[in-house]
Amino acid sequence: MKTHYPPTFLLFLFFFTSIQLHGQKVVNALSYEEGTITYADGISLPKTPFGYTLILPDSADPKGLLVFFHAQSPEAPLDSIAQFAIDKNMGVLYLATNNRLEFFFEKEKMAEVASYLKTVVGDYPATRLNLLFAGMSLEGTRALKLTHFLKEHPKYKVHPKAIVICDAPLDMIRFYKEAKRAGELNFQEAAANEGRWVSAYLENNLGTPDKNRAAYRSYSPYCYDQPENEYLNYLDDVYIRAYTEPDVDWWMETRRKSYYGMNALDLAALINELNIRGNENARLVNTQNKGYRPDGSRHPHSWSIVDDKEVVEWFTGMVE
Repeated sequence: MKTHYPPTFLLFLFFFTSIQLHGQKVVNALSYEEGTITYADGISLPKTPFGYTLILPDSADPKGLLVFFHAQSPEAPLDSIAQFAIDKNMGVLYLATNNRLEFFFEKEKMAEVASYLKTVVGDYPATRLNLLFAGMSLEGTRALKLTHFLKEHPKYKVHPKAIVICDAPLDMIRFYKEAKRAGELNFQEAAANEGRWVSAYLENNLGTPDKNRAAYRSYSPYCYDQPENEYLNYLDDVYIRAYTEPDVDWWMETRRKSYYGMNALDLAALINELNIRGNENARLVNTQNKGYRPDGSRHPHSWSIVDDKEVVEWFTGMVE
């Protein structure tokens, strides 16, 4: 049964608890807010918990943090990469706004998440210089956007040492065009629906690339249309791995998408540009036949292409 609260109580419910769970200490600092967020005409989703969930190793004194950009239930079992991090005396932090499909269009949203991160790092000072941002798809976009924001606002006194992104869209001009085409083509239901809401949501916030190209250039974490984007300056000293599985045959057969419809295009361009600029710690990781959803179905746009253990060992090797 759904609980109904008085109108004055609907704004939010806030929880801050520290509990022992699965052998680790879990700090739950999530708020809950009723309501929905509209992405396009007829497409809305309920607001999600916002704030953070922090999972600490047994020592409760982590030497670094693995940071994800989505809400996480404190009771949820750890996935493999989180468990590997905990085993290496790393904490795992989940940061989230109330929008599960957060694009970070508003600086206020980035400031909100930055404040959560600043609070946690203040409580565990050893982690300040040892942060690994990680994200799949749009979460990877958030990881880069927040990195830019933190370096533009040094008052937070925190930014990542390394970033791992998995098949994230970066060039929003390309992303808009491929989303628009997927919606119009209407070949596969999930891809068509995503194309419609993504293109509409971008239009609502940035206009269209034809009429407001500058807004798309400014917003994009990387834009091929503007390779000297100032954002790249903030990535020159960051260790970056960009994972992708560019199975063009699968995309053409199941979605009628070519290379232009794949996020691999953005990731390769970003890493190539950073290499040209002298960042030898930026690496593109192409995989083959590793992309599968938890139910076993084939999909190259999946976190399964990332070797969780190897990523954690790569990062902890920097901080040990």
